[in-house]
Amino acid sequence: MAELMKKDVEAPLCFESSSALASHSWVSKNLSRSFPSSEVRNSPVKWADWIDRLLPRFGAHWKRAGIYDAILLSKKFVNRDENLLAAALCFWNSASNTFDFRIGSMAPTLLDLAQIFGFRPHGRPVDAVGDYDRKKNQQKLAKPFTISPALINQNFYFSNYLRKFSAEKDKDQQHMMFLLYWLNRFILPNRSSAVLLEYRHLVEALHNHTNVGLGPTVLAHLFKNLHTATLEYPLNLSAPGAFWMIQISLQVYFPELRFPDIILPEDQVLAQPLLSAEVPKRSIDEYLMFFRHCTKRSAAQWQMVIRRTYPWFQPGYRLFEKELEEESARTDFRKSS
Repeated sequence: MAELMKKDVEAPLCFESSSALASHSWVSKNLSRSFPSSEVRNSPVKWADWIDRLLPRFGAHWKRAGIYDAILLSKKFVNRDENLLAAALCFWNSASNTFDFRIGSMAPTLLDLAQIFGFRPHGRPVDAVGDYDRKKNQQKLAKPFTISPALINQNFYFSNYLRKFSAEKDKDQQHMMFLLYWLNRFILPNRSSAVLLEYRHLVEALHNHTNVGLGPTVLAHLFKNLHTATLEYPLNLSAPGAFWMIQISLQVYFPELRFPDIILPEDQVLAQPLLSAEVPKRSIDEYLMFFRHCTKRSAAQWQMVIRRTYPWFQPGYRLFEKELEEESARTDFRKSS
C-alpha cells in the first residue's frame, strides 16, 4: 500500500525524504502567521477591545452560530511549540489525510473541531459562490454586505483595517467586517497576511444565520494546509494555515506533549486551558522519538473527545454513559508491528 501511494498518488511521507534530514531548517520564521497574536503592530485599535465592544450585542448570536468560543480564543496569546509541529508534520500523509503515527492513523475530525474549538459540525453548507441570499420561500437576505470591496482593498493590511472598520457606524456592517477580519487572521489565514475579500459571502451568512456549518470548511482548510506544508516542499512551515489548531489537537490526545498540571474542565472547549499554557522545551528529535516509539494509548486518551458531554449542538448527550475499564481497553500496536 505504501509503495502504491508513493507511485500513483505521489504522497510520500516527508520524513522518508533525504531533503528532510536538515532538521535545523524546519522551523520557519513565517510560522507566526499560523500562530497569530491578538495584537497588531502599529495599531491603536486592540482586537480584544473590538471583541468586548461587540460581545453584548452579538454574543448570543455567536453562541447559536457555533463561533463564540473560537472568537474568544482569538483574544489569547498562543504559546507555540514549533518543534512539536515540525515533528508531527513528518508523519502527515496527504493520500489519506492522516498522521501515520506508530500508535495508528490519526487525524482531526469534525467532532474534534466542535469539542476543542467550538465550531458547528453540521448545518447550512458553506457556499463559495455566496448563494445564501435566498431561503426556500425566496425571501432575500435580511442584512446584505454593502461595504465597497474597493474600500476594503484600500485598507486590507491588519492595522489599517482595524482602525478603519472597527469604527463603522452601521452595527450590522461593522459586525460583518469584524467576522471578515477574524476569519482572515485566525481561522483561514492566507499568504498575504492581510484581510482578503474571499470570505465576504461567508461572513454575510454568519451574520444573518445561526446554522452555517463552519466546522467542515475549517477541517477542509486544515487538510489543504497540511498538504501544502508537507508536499509543496518538505516541511514548508511558511505555508499559511491555522496550525495552532493542529498543535492544540495533538496536546489534547497526547497528554505527554503538555505539562501534567493542566486541567481540562468539562464545561468549556478543550482549547481554552491549553492555548496559553506553557509548553515543554523539547527538541525536534525528542518529539520525533516520541511519535516513533509511542505504541500504547488508554481508552480515556483515545476517547478524550467523544467521552465528554456534547456542547451546544447536542446539549447534555454523552456517547458513553459508563466509564470503560482503563487497562482492558488499551490498544498496543507493538504486537502487530
